Amino acid sequence: MQREAEGITCEVAWATPASQYLEVITVPSGTTVLGALEASGLCSKVNELCSVPMETLTLGIFGEHVKSPSDQVVRQGERIEVYRPLQVDPKQARRARARRKV
Repeated sequence: MQREAEGITCEVAWATPASQYLEVITVPSGTTVLGALEASGLCSKVNELCSVPMETLTLGIFGEHVKSPSDQVVRQGERIEVYRPLQVDPKQARRARARRKV
């Protein structure tokens, strides 16, 4: 109970094949996923995200997509993940691999 009075500790993660970003932050109780992302400062630290509006980013918690990051409240110990857009549709990639095997 004491920890919640001090704030909620969570992680914010972003990764590319070349680099990784992981920061542990403490936010006030009741902070949303989008609020925690903003508090982390990730969007100002990562060049790829500087020009992208935060509301358009795809976010998740421990690999589960967050449908409404501006409404969902962060809980103690959660890891907020910022997802990069897919370069290739997985279904199309599978079809292309199948065609090459024939």
